Amino acid sequence: MKITELKNNLKQGNLNNVYLITGTEQVFIKDIQKSFKAIMSPEEQDMNFSNFDLEEVSLADMINEAISAPFFGERRLVFAEHPYFLTAEKTKNAVDQDVELLLKYIKNPTPSTILVIFAAYEKLDARKKIVKQLKKLAVTVDAGQMEGPMLTRTIINDLKIAGYQIDNDALDLLINKTKSNYSLITNQLEKLKLYALQTKKIDRQAVAELVPQSLEDNVFDLMNEILGKNIYQAEELYHQFLLQKIDPILLVAILTSQLRLLIQVKILSEKGLSEPTIAKSLKIHPYRVKLAHRQVKTLKLSQLRVMYGEIVNLDYQIKSGQGDKELLFDLFIAKFA
Repeated sequence: MKITELKNNLKQGNLNNVYLITGTEQVFIKDIQKSFKAIMSPEEQDMNFSNFDLEEVSLADMINEAISAPFFGERRLVFAEHPYFLTAEKTKNAVDQDVELLLKYIKNPTPSTILVIFAAYEKLDARKKIVKQLKKLAVTVDAGQMEGPMLTRTIINDLKIAGYQIDNDALDLLINKTKSNYSLITNQLEKLKLYALQTKKIDRQAVAELVPQSLEDNVFDLMNEILGKNIYQAEELYHQFLLQKIDPILLVAILTSQLRLLIQVKILSEKGLSEPTIAKSLKIHPYRVKLAHRQVKTLKLSQLRVMYGEIVNLDYQIKSGQGDKELLFDLFIAKFA
């Protein structure tokens, strides 16, 4: 179910007893929580609303609350957060949960209670019985990140409602710098709107100056210098990373990911695919494809493959203790820049 459909149902009083909210987009999660709370008056919330952190509180306590009759109201609303047992991840110091209690409850939920489980994780473990049963018996609502055209339209519409405009190149840069994270974009827009208070128009310069560059972007700059055979600039950037105490292992991981993207873009572009089609195929924002395409235009696929093989080998050398990791990375730069 989409968020808009959920909100319409709640406003119309079409309620279910168990909901599973998946996805990690905090702006959407907060909006969903607000929408659920809106079905109750402030007085009802005081008496009949509860929020449980399932890393700290047992399922038994949560279910005891869920089966309790509401006080001076029609319904009870129960939020359950951090249900780590729905994932394959290991969570330190979390309460050991008896998942059978939840399985039993969702098969026969209390009619006067609305249980909302917020599974804000990248991925749930579809092999687990509890996950299968929740997806079968609960109403599942997607609060995942928006991608591509939908994200672009949403940002433009948000700004339009606030009385602002944003240049296309500024929007592309904003999305790239925030890695298409709508929550981060929303936070950065507050700052950008203040900057453009007089003109009501956000340009590329504003985004470049006010939105901080991520580590991935800085490593992207390092990649540019290496591919451009600018060894002095590449070495300077690398030593800046070391001064910031950024582990070469992390740099290797990011470079590996970026090289993989460059190879994919090179192969697909040589097959005649357009940038929008490549972006859709790889499920990434078109601006990232545009930057990658710009990087690989003058490069041969064989060069990228050799470099990819070397970065994979470098990762193995570092992790197997075959030398000083800072020196090994330095040698990699020297070899290709």
